[in-house]
Amino acid sequence: MGIEKMSLLSVEGSIDELESALMACCDSRLFQMTTSGAVLRNLNEPNPYLGIYTKVRDMAVNLKISPEYCDFKKLPYETPEDFEGYFEGISGKYEEINEKLTEVSKTLEEHKSTDAYLRHLMGLDVPFHDLFSMKYVKLRIGRLPVDSVQKLKFYEQKCFVFMPFEHAEGYVYGIYLAPKNLMDFADDVMRSLSFERMRLPDYLEDNAEGADKKLAEIIEREAKQKEELEKELAYFTDGLKSDFNAVLCKLKYKADCFELRKKAIITEEKFSFSGYCPTRDCPRLREELKKASPYIQCLEIPVDKKNAPENTPVKLKNNWLVRPFEMFVRMYGLPSYSMFDPTPYVAVTYMILFGLMFGDVGQGLVVTLLGLLLTKLTKNGLAPIMTRIGVFSMLGGCIYGSVFGIETIIPPIYHRSEIWHNVCKLFGGLGIPEHPESIFQVATVILLFALAIGIILILISMIFNMVLKFKAGHTGEAIFSVNGVCGIVLYASLVVGLVCTLLYGIPLMTPVYTICLIAVPALLIFLREPILDKMAHKKSEEPFKIGNFIISNFIELFEAAISFLSNTMSYLRVGGFVLSHAGFMLVVSQLAGATEGAPITAKTVIVYIVGNIVVMGIEGLLVGIQVLRLEFYEIFSRFHDGGGVDFKPVEIKLDSEI
Repeated sequence: MGIEKMSLLSVEGSIDELESALMACCDSRLFQMTTSGAVLRNLNEPNPYLGIYTKVRDMAVNLKISPEYCDFKKLPYETPEDFEGYFEGISGKYEEINEKLTEVSKTLEEHKSTDAYLRHLMGLDVPFHDLFSMKYVKLRIGRLPVDSVQKLKFYEQKCFVFMPFEHAEGYVYGIYLAPKNLMDFADDVMRSLSFERMRLPDYLEDNAEGADKKLAEIIEREAKQKEELEKELAYFTDGLKSDFNAVLCKLKYKADCFELRKKAIITEEKFSFSGYCPTRDCPRLREELKKASPYIQCLEIPVDKKNAPENTPVKLKNNWLVRPFEMFVRMYGLPSYSMFDPTPYVAVTYMILFGLMFGDVGQGLVVTLLGLLLTKLTKNGLAPIMTRIGVFSMLGGCIYGSVFGIETIIPPIYHRSEIWHNVCKLFGGLGIPEHPESIFQVATVILLFALAIGIILILISMIFNMVLKFKAGHTGEAIFSVNGVCGIVLYASLVVGLVCTLLYGIPLMTPVYTICLIAVPALLIFLREPILDKMAHKKSEEPFKIGNFIISNFIELFEAAISFLSNTMSYLRVGGFVLSHAGFMLVVSQLAGATEGAPITAKTVIVYIVGNIVVMGIEGLLVGIQVLRLEFYEIFSRFHDGGGVDFKPVEIKLDSEI
């Protein structure tokens, strides 16, 4: 477990082998390029594959082909001209079918719209041919909004007539007639009333009923024609899909590889580019380059962690148990290459804290099973985490004796006399009941244990910081910083002194103890800057001002003391959620009427099921967020800088563009 060791590789060869080398690096998915490149020759040429790739991708959208990665090694197409020829061959056939389909669909929709109008004019028994061939009178067919019908009364004395046939969907369907010389006036009036005109095709010469029958025949014929064209297009698409996806993949591959040429240095018919590869994978990458061309040279330089460049990429390497928790480390920020991977520490602390705060055997089992199911069905990164924290919830439930909120199946820890007797001795001065009936009577013990867990985790985090600073060669920071040796001594001494004095009555806070273990570390932290400058033989460019120095360092020391207090108190939420979980389940129990000796009814079962679902949903989410908050603010902030660069090997990703 930890951070994968990296090597810096330099790849060189003849300019003719550049594309083969780039393709080998892409295929391996083991190489991250770092060279920005020098613009000399061939690097400014436009990408010849990009245009044809765009055409093929657009056709995939038109054909409703879902792009997916497939093997394209056997495709005979290599040059842009090869792909252009393939595209022209299929686009001609596609355009022919699509043009016919578009024309038939348009005509069919027009005929359906016309037929819909005709169905509202069934009372018109005069042939349309006779109506439109009148010598002195013209007419218009269409519909008028219902609100406008009343306004026609203002035009009763005018020389046009509106004849309604049917009311439907807020409109009145009908015709209006006017003398030929006054039809323009009638049109203006009806347009002002929002009249929507319908134009009938010339071949509809019969009356409304006869025209409807004729249109029905035409619509049926065109619908069959459209269906046949759709089947032909679907058959064309199905037969094309496999090769089409392979062509699309290879085009994307070629286009992206051509873009990578910009990161190569071209000099005197030679190319070179460099990048990072995991050390253990370097032999495999060299083998891939050798397969591409035996003349490609590859030089490997292992990266020393102590002297690694800042931009050295980081690839985390963890076992199956803690690997899902890498997601949380990435959320905060990857560690730098010279640091250590905190994923195992995060995994252990997260699982323990969640198990303590959400301790219930039954609910933990449900969370575990749900996590396993989601892991199988989805790629959600939280699913495997749910599986693990569910197991620890079950362990926490064994401590509290809670199974779906029922505390009579497994005896809780405060009912186990051999254990609880020692707990009472440990906290003898706090009046802990020797035979508590419920978890609420031991709330003080739970909160104190939560504080103890917090103190331990804070100290471990500070020790991590101290060790990392020493390894990085920052001796002064490791000793005199708030999270270094002085901070550890100061915090631990305060905790031990207060616990012994307040809890057990041991007068440990003597003058010698206070001066040596509290005052001296605090003073060293206060004087940290001048001490570090002295160790580094560094002289300040600005004149020293005693007032500014005292104020700024006092504020820093005061802030450190406040952070010690606030970080420690934050862990009280661990005990708080233990008690809130018990409180939630007590409410569920009372709502279900599950008193001792009461019969189990259908209502009891239903309320328990619904109550547990609600508690798991609300409390599970809150606990998950609160534990993550403890990780980020109380643990990570003390030793983890999150300044690492993620290892991103060059590869062709179809889903990034399509």
